[in-house]
Amino acid sequence: MTIHFGDSTSIDSGGSLGKILQTVSVFKGTRYTTTNTSWTDIADLSISLTPSATSSKILIMCSMGAAGTQKNNLDYGNGIRVLRDIGGGGYTNAHKLNGSADGNRDRITYKGAGWAYNNDHMPGGLGFVGVDDPSTTSQVTYKIQVICQSSSYRFVLNGNTTDGNNSSIAQARSMSSLIAMEVAG
Repeated sequence: MTIHFGDSTSIDSGGSLGKILQTVSVFKGTRYTTTNTSWTDIADLSISLTPSATSSKILIMCSMGAAGTQKNNLDYGNGIRVLRDIGGGGYTNAHKLNGSADGNRDRITYKGAGWAYNNDHMPGGLGFVGVDDPSTTSQVTYKIQVICQSSSYRFVLNGNTTDGNNSSIAQARSMSSLIAMEVAG
């Protein structure tokens, strides 16, 4: 069986091509908020691995629990992007996990909407999956960043905006995770 990713990337489960060579993961269970209108790291959502071959692909999976922007009319959202560093050379958003360069537009993984009933009941989890091809055997680090469209409407992860301490499901805590798998190329 061969799995195709939309470009020339594919995984062939019949031989060594497509074999998972290593998996690393991190988890974030604490509530996180920001109103920053500049890109900011989401603490504890960073991961590193060292590919065994330059032909390897890196499969990235990110699950973000109860994530959203405090706003109830779908206005004033947030952006999520993945930065990549190869061998300590500096972080960049210019890779296949973000959009293509296009004028002055930012390169992001996805745009989140301001969606919370009564500015409080945050939506369910969000996430993404992508394949990167860093073409290196140096350590590769990926980190997740967020930006708020307006400092008046904060981004919340793994909880909701009021952070009440009661048994309401609206106040529940969730878990976020970031997983990286080296796939033989």
